[in-house]
Amino acid sequence: MLLRFFSFGVLLCLVMATTAIAVDSIPAHPDQITRINVVDLRALQSQEPVVFVDTRTAGQWQQAVDKIPGAIRVTSQVELDNLKRTVPTETVVVTYCT
Repeated sequence: MLLRFFSFGVLLCLVMATTAIAVDSIPAHPDQITRINVVDLRALQSQEPVVFVDTRTAGQWQQAVDKIPGAIRVTSQVELDNLKRTVPTETVVVTYCT
């Protein structure tokens, strides 16, 4: 089974990354994720449900103007482990930060 992770930054433009990975093999470094653009995210969303995960620190999150409604905040290893246990393994996960 694969848990697919996507990532993007929220600044002036959205940049995203995608890869299919094993459930227990969450990328350790951003260089391990292939980048795609927001147009590709829209296409992906039209094909299947996407879970958004906000990885910003508490301070970054509080100061942020841009927040995706319904996004899951993950700020610790404990929360990441919980996400891995609760989100079905075939789920498309999109992470973002600033």
